[in-house]
Amino acid sequence: MFKIVFLILSLCFYANANSYKDMFDENIEIKKVDKIYASTPTILYSLYAVDKSKIAGLNFPFNEIEAKYIDENIKNLPIIGGWFGKGNTPNSEMILKINPDVILLSETSKEQSEKKIKDSLGNINIPFFYIKSSTLEDIINSFSYLGKLTSNEKRAKELEDYANKVLNEAKEVSKKVTKKPKVYYAQGNNGLETECDSSVRSELITFAGGENLHKCQNSNTYGKQAINFEKVLSYNPEVILVYEKEFYKKIYNDPKWQFIDAVKNKRVYFLPKGPFSWFDRPPSFMKILGLKWLLNILHNDIYQIDINKDAKEFYSLFLGLEISDEQLNHIMGKDIE
Repeated sequence: MFKIVFLILSLCFYANANSYKDMFDENIEIKKVDKIYASTPTILYSLYAVDKSKIAGLNFPFNEIEAKYIDENIKNLPIIGGWFGKGNTPNSEMILKINPDVILLSETSKEQSEKKIKDSLGNINIPFFYIKSSTLEDIINSFSYLGKLTSNEKRAKELEDYANKVLNEAKEVSKKVTKKPKVYYAQGNNGLETECDSSVRSELITFAGGENLHKCQNSNTYGKQAINFEKVLSYNPEVILVYEKEFYKKIYNDPKWQFIDAVKNKRVYFLPKGPFSWFDRPPSFMKILGLKWLLNILHNDIYQIDINKDAKEFYSLFLGLEISDEQLNHIMGKDIE
């Protein structure tokens, strides 16, 4: 008798459910999509751009830099954690608190920990919808899936079209480049952490027609490869991209860095941040704008843009924000002393 009742209830659910294809081409049945829990920051930020009204909870509190640009209603949502890197892992009680209609998971979750996630949720039966988000191209492709899921296909297409236009611009510029600028990506307060050329964390350098000088394979997914100054000196980069403000403030005054061409020629650039990095950490749709910025930095002779004008257009389209020149100067580190 119980089996019959369960079967009837299951049939009733699926009869009223809608079918969606995730990014692994799997059909997912979801009854309604009013509240969505995105289990990684990258996916959360993409959902924010497509339809922030559907966000049910956050992975962690927004930091001071991020909070300035985030909708008040979103900032006050419950902090649930997520299944990613060093994040706090949610349990069934936390998920029940926000009661989402669907959970968005990354490809890493599918490959490494799907069973663990299901076990942590116990008897909660909430559909999983997989979103690929490792690379910039994955992030761009995810817009259409999020658009269908949230019934915002027109908006998603606007974002996707803008992003693909930037990618195509990058491809055209790269074709014209005869000599790739040599680039070092400096992380850490001393500038001696970096990313391998094979890492998605430095992919914008490749997309923008530059050469990441640090040739290696990542030893872990987190990155931040330690490097000594002698190695940087041997690379002698033409361009240095700096993640931390602390290091950017002191690089021009540090005697040993004066031997490097990028410093001699004043080609050291702070990587813009606000609400999220335009380059990496965290990876997000902001990398689309970061690509335009980096193309202009590396190839100003063949790719000349008004970055403030383009950034204002981007912030308006993706975040619904009207950004001032003063704010942009702060985001791009032009006010760092």
